[in-house]
This record gives sequence, structure tokens and C-alpha cells, in this order.
Amino acid sequence: MFCSLLALLLGTFLGVSAQTIHQWPPTRVQAVDSPLSLNCTVKGTSSPNLYWYRQAAGGALQLLFYSISIGDVASEGDQNWNASRPQDGHFILSTEKLLLSHSGFYLCAWSLTLSWVGQTSVQKPHPLQEPSLRDWVEGICHWVSDCQPM
Repeated sequence: MFCSLLALLLGTFLGVSAQTIHQWPPTRVQAVDSPLSLNCTVKGTSSPNLYWYRQAAGGALQLLFYSISIGDVASEGDQNWNASRPQDGHFILSTEKLLLSHSGFYLCAWSLTLSWVGQTSVQKPHPLQEPSLRDWVEGICHWVSDCQPM
């Protein structure tokens, strides 16, 4: 219980507030060979890691792009797509020529990365290995004696 209370108090003191993510257009039906742009905006946090995923019908979720900062975008998928991050919480996925094979479900996601906790440096994990809330709480509990995680 102490760890849960500690995590809530730290969230309050660290300025954690409600975060929102907005992806638009929410649905889109568009002609083949036309350009397409999908936008994603995250509010309520600064310097989030941002991700674009695609899921084809009956397929697995595939990471297309991720970004850890403004202007820093890494490609993990289809080369017919481009991504840009012109502002901190704005991530754009686009193509100049839409193909039939582009059909699918597109998802924008974000994660929070701590650059430091106290005076201990925290290394940024690979985008597919983000720490869970439980990992974070257990990390805090490690610094506090007589603490049992949830």
C-alpha cells in the first residue's frame, strides 16, 4: 500500500496530469494513387516517444515509424510511407501515392520516457520494450526500504 501511495504522491509532485492523444482523420476511404496524410497530436506531456503502427486485415500490428524527439524519426516498415515530427507532440504519417496494399488499420501511440529520476540516469529502452507501470513502481520501491509492490 505504501508503494501505491508513494507512486500517487510522486505523480502529483512530478506534475503528471491528464494526457490525451488525437488521431485524425478518424476514418478514411480514399482512391488508390492519391496522396494521404494522417495526423497525430499528443497533449498533456512533453517529449513523448511517438509511434505509427499499421495492421492489415487479419495481420499482426506492425511498427512503421517511431520518434523520440522533434525531427528525429526512424523507419521500421513500408518504404512507401513517410513520417515527420514538426513539433513536440505532433506526428504525421503520409504517402504521395496510396496503394491498395496500404489498406488497413493505422494507430498512433505514445509513451513517456523519463530522462532522470532523482540523480540516477535512466536509459531509454527500445520502443517495443517500454517499462510497465509495475516496473516503474518496483523501481521506486527499490529505493524505499520495507516496501512491497502491488
